[in-house]
Amino acid sequence: MDPWFSSLLQEETLKAGCYVSWSVKSLVTLEQGGGINLSSLEAQLETLLESVVTFNPPEVGLEQRHMAFCGLFSNALTLLNGVGVSAGEALAAYVITWLDRKGRGCPILPLLTACSRCLASVRHMTRIMEACITAYFNHAEEESVGWGPVLVSLQVPELTIDDFLSESQSGGSFLTLYAFILQRLNSEYTATNERRILALINTWTMQVFPSGPGDEAKLFLWWHKALNLCVEQLQPQAGNTEVSGVVMGLLRLQNRLLQLGEDRLNSGLLGAIGLGKRSPVSNKFRVVVRCLAAFLSIQVPSESELRLQPTTDLQLSAKAQQMLGMLETMSGNKQYAEVQEALNKAIQFIRYPGHCFKDGPRLLALVVNLLYSDLRYLHVIRLP
Repeated sequence: MDPWFSSLLQEETLKAGCYVSWSVKSLVTLEQGGGINLSSLEAQLETLLESVVTFNPPEVGLEQRHMAFCGLFSNALTLLNGVGVSAGEALAAYVITWLDRKGRGCPILPLLTACSRCLASVRHMTRIMEACITAYFNHAEEESVGWGPVLVSLQVPELTIDDFLSESQSGGSFLTLYAFILQRLNSEYTATNERRILALINTWTMQVFPSGPGDEAKLFLWWHKALNLCVEQLQPQAGNTEVSGVVMGLLRLQNRLLQLGEDRLNSGLLGAIGLGKRSPVSNKFRVVVRCLAAFLSIQVPSESELRLQPTTDLQLSAKAQQMLGMLETMSGNKQYAEVQEALNKAIQFIRYPGHCFKDGPRLLALVVNLLYSDLRYLHVIRLP
């Protein structure tokens, strides 16, 4: 491209950036002086975001356009930094609803990059990032949209990384954490790094609980990656220490899956005696976690046992028999009528002696295929 023409395009974007920055400063001054109410502030923020989309930076190259959009969105989002705490919370929530409404008409990935570049609040950052990733998969034009563009666009703030990870957990930003996992795995292809990531997934799994059907399926991405990493760690050359660490992690995962699959929450005094609140997760989620737990109870029956090769028959422990019996009872329960096909296929898969621990990712992919076929962010764990 002609250098003169290129500089002309950049000048147009700079002018647009100056306009957005001036508008934000004016709105911050009004808000601090009590001269504008929240609904008007939200409307003005939407106008700014829409103006960025409408302006459509004239830069020609994909990377140049991405960064031009990113700069303009960064200018607009600084409004959240300048207003009061309650107004900032409300504006962050408004950006998330705007993203969902905008759909395909919004350049989502530049907005994802902008979050870590301009937002002072890690809480706002993680929630808007999660909304960006969700919108990217929900509104993508291609059916087979993948995680690659998300990994390139997501920038984790290294200086506040602990706060970032903590806020992502507490706020249910599980897709953001999955992207972080993939980035870390791609940064270092070593068994040591894989063990670090496995430990991280195990820790997060123990600490989080999905708030409802909107969050629950995101956890399957973590567990599918964890199962694959375990298979890699259990190669013939693995030492006893490494194998022991993997087995202990799998036993902890098995116990946690059982907790997540309970009908009622077991926290608090009432929970301890079986009278806790009904769990917010769906029946579909219960099927997945109970099937995976039952599979692990057969393949990893104890600290010293691990089925790495198929056999002609299954030796079921009392615990494994109990868990399989629970699945078969669910299969005949009217409450689970809509998920019977998935349950029956999963039970058949689990009972087949030709399957061993290495087939764990396939079991998860099988039930996800049957129960969550509409979620595009899960396409990465689909069966071929």
